[in-house]
Amino acid sequence: MAPDPSLRTPDFLCSLFERLEYVVLEHVAGTQFRILGHPSPWLFRLYPEAEASLQLSVDSRTPVLHNFLADAAEVWQTGDAHIGRSGFWTEQTAFDVPWHFEALALREGTSRLLVIQHSTAAYEQQAAMLQRAREQALQQHEQERGHQRTQQDLTMQLVDMERARDDVAAILQDLGLATLLIDQEGHVRFVSASAASLLERPSASIKPGLRWETLLPVTKADRLTVQSLLEHPIPQRERVCCHIDTPAGRRLWLDLELHDDPRDRRRKIVFLHDMTDVYHLRRMLELKAHYHDLIGKSRGMTQIYEQLQDLARVDSTVLIEGETGTGKELVARALHQASARRTGPFIAANCAGLTDSLLGSQLFGHKKGAFTGAIDDQQGLFEAAQGGVLFLDEIGDIPHTVQTNLLRVLQEKEVTRLGETKPRKINVRVLTATHHNLSQDVAKGTFRADLLYRIRVARIHLPPLRERKEDIPLLVTSFLAEGRASMGKLIHRASPATMAALMDYQWPGNVRELKSTIECAMIHCKGDSLEATDLPPELQREPTALTPEPITTDERSRFVSALGQARGNRTKAARLLGMSRATFYRRMTELDLPAN
Repeated sequence: MAPDPSLRTPDFLCSLFERLEYVVLEHVAGTQFRILGHPSPWLFRLYPEAEASLQLSVDSRTPVLHNFLADAAEVWQTGDAHIGRSGFWTEQTAFDVPWHFEALALREGTSRLLVIQHSTAAYEQQAAMLQRAREQALQQHEQERGHQRTQQDLTMQLVDMERARDDVAAILQDLGLATLLIDQEGHVRFVSASAASLLERPSASIKPGLRWETLLPVTKADRLTVQSLLEHPIPQRERVCCHIDTPAGRRLWLDLELHDDPRDRRRKIVFLHDMTDVYHLRRMLELKAHYHDLIGKSRGMTQIYEQLQDLARVDSTVLIEGETGTGKELVARALHQASARRTGPFIAANCAGLTDSLLGSQLFGHKKGAFTGAIDDQQGLFEAAQGGVLFLDEIGDIPHTVQTNLLRVLQEKEVTRLGETKPRKINVRVLTATHHNLSQDVAKGTFRADLLYRIRVARIHLPPLRERKEDIPLLVTSFLAEGRASMGKLIHRASPATMAALMDYQWPGNVRELKSTIECAMIHCKGDSLEATDLPPELQREPTALTPEPITTDERSRFVSALGQARGNRTKAARLLGMSRATFYRRMTELDLPAN
């Protein structure tokens, strides 16, 4: 069995295990174990042969431990969160000094762990404490109230000692140290020294009865989640990821693990796991899968991120091409946010479905009385976007008469309101988008060729979702987070069956359809995980084959031109066309172009 990389033991934990006289072993096979960290010296006195190989075979020299492996196998088999205990056993040393041990079996991820503690001191202490308890019980009827108080103090000591043992076991299971105990009213009854240190609060400043919200000033959404868990029984351990700002001004990212106190289920035990370093690492990885509001780590999306970085440094017009729902406006907004015009306005206009006069008035503005209903002077979107960006969506649907006026505005950098003769200077970057093949529209005569050349100084092609399915899990995670914020439902994941259905579907509506699907599923979901039965009916049917895209002469010419510019380098040609290599090669085959 290969070592689990997650079990690489930090130096401070190795030191802690050695001081506590713990030995942590990872099960390999049968009675064979691998020693983790730097074990305490007593192990090699029991098993001298293990010192050289750091491998240990549990044999009949320790019959209690050898027999315990059968119980340990059940814990490792089920993978439950509970810990198996062997109970104490005694070994005689060469000097006839008894050593006492206790073994714990637990599972961390895919790794099966056996923890052995040299518990001589703890065993003797507990035996003494139990003996004293028995003596106090025998004297209970002979003592006065003062002796009764002594008995109560002793009982509390025993409870505290048992709690300490449980906490140590939890530490070994979860590799955490910081612990809180919160009662049913939300008051903090116990704060470990490690928790006080982590939260950068001196233990003396934590007063009895302090509200947990004061100690853990999380966001409103996280506060509601934690409060809900505190008020109800927890059938299994629950985790809440959140962040707080310490009194010293440092931001901590914490993983709060809550479960019922086994001694009183009205109280909750909360383990605080410092995930700050992990968060920063994840953030670095996420940055490679995000560009402003765009999400995706596929090759096609990373190429678009590179294009946007280049285009953000210039002020050229850009044509964004892609099917409906692929996120063309998000690309335009990302380009605006990354450019020097980010402080200026971003104005979006949909050119589809408007008449010549309405669209002309909307874009260029009008003078009072220019047409029926023009009761006031009105500036157009070009003027409103002064110093910023004007995004013209569905540019392929713009009426032919408006195309002429738009071309003049782009060429002269000035706009004339309807009903006026004096032009007004503008400073606006124009971004356009379409799902049309504008070259075909030019050939049909429905779109001006000179306008196409003016708006297509640079172009970005957004791949459909079916060509970048590796981005679906990232998108689902993002949409679930949006849904939790808007709906208040604690749904954090999609089941494997659900994810398989999402990956099999062809998504004719692209990212927009995926977002609507997740929102619909969250509405119907009754648990904390999206199930396949929560999905719309079309995703519960057998997937159908996607109708191939039509082959056009213009597209063939684009491919040939791109290959010529790239001097036959197909990777560069795919990048010029804004698509992945896989899509490029697929379309080459469909276009009957030579692959070599």
